Amino acid sequence: MKMSIVVRTTTKLVSPFLVTYAAYLMLYGYLSPGGGFQGGVILAVAVILLITSHGYKQVRKKFKFNWAGLIESSAGAFLVLLGLVGLAFGAFYANFLPSEGGIIVPFNIAVGLEVGAAFTFVFYILLRWVESD
Repeated sequence: MKMSIVVRTTTKLVSPFLVTYAAYLMLYGYLSPGGGFQGGVILAVAVILLITSHGYKQVRKKFKFNWAGLIESSAGAFLVLLGLVGLAFGAFYANFLPSEGGIIVPFNIAVGLEVGAAFTFVFYILLRWVESD
């Protein structure tokens, strides 16, 4: 079921700002309140808004949701890699980057992608389950 043209247009206009805000939270979460989890949830909300406003069937025609599983797996593997590289530098998740935030920034990005993909994937599965009833 499609929403009205007003809802679809508003969602198209708001979604890029939500994605930008999610990226801001993931990148600067070590300086201000926020971080990977919050950024990932907002990223998922942007995708879920698009799915809800344009209809499940239309979105499924244009996009395959294999990407959500791929992003989730890749982000999880990157988190493990961060831990193992830190282990090589002396301790699990040791700070080996010389930048201001250290490994917090890549860690927040990986967590944000993991959370965003997981929430999107769960929403997609729930939609498939509801559609089958």
